[in-house]
Amino acid sequence: SVYVCDLDPSLTEGDLAMLFSQYGDIVSVRQADTPPDCGIIFDFATCEAAAEAQSIVNLASLRGTTCRCLLVSALEEIRRTMVSGNRFIVENIDPAIEVHGLWDVCSLFGQVLDCKLQPMATDAPDGRPVSVAFVHYLREEEAAAAKNTLDKMQIGECEVRMRPFQWDDSNMFSGAMYARLMYNPYMDA
Repeated sequence: SVYVCDLDPSLTEGDLAMLFSQYGDIVSVRQADTPPDCGIIFDFATCEAAAEAQSIVNLASLRGTTCRCLLVSALEEIRRTMVSGNRFIVENIDPAIEVHGLWDVCSLFGQVLDCKLQPMATDAPDGRPVSVAFVHYLREEEAAAAKNTLDKMQIGECEVRMRPFQWDDSNMFSGAMYARLMYNPYMDA
């Protein structure tokens, strides 16, 4: 199964089914999130079809919008490790940096399960626009190596900062409803 999000609102379930059926037989289609995120899960007949769809469609531009496509097994791993040190927030990103480039840089340190770049409405203290991102690694030691190397590194025109993810950070990102729907141990008070 694959989870697809960050979709252009004009895409219909039929449009997406036509796209994803190129990779194998689709067993079912399920709405995974509520508006405005509207993530969809496609269940394939084989794991190989799901893996191929994920590898090709992740970060593809669909009607001018870069979508994210994750294996549901990766979502389970993300859920298990959301606040254990595998996910970092990357702040003060040069707006010229694109998500493909950020993913590639982060992948130098290990397997990235998910990565999202979000332009910020507010400007940096010096008046420049900046972006913020999150990156989620499969292994905590990979995330730590990325933080140790990339924190305070000049990338493009900005010095990026990395910090551990906190539950409230998911509100900064579109297409991160899966994070808000997951169990938050700090809300049981």
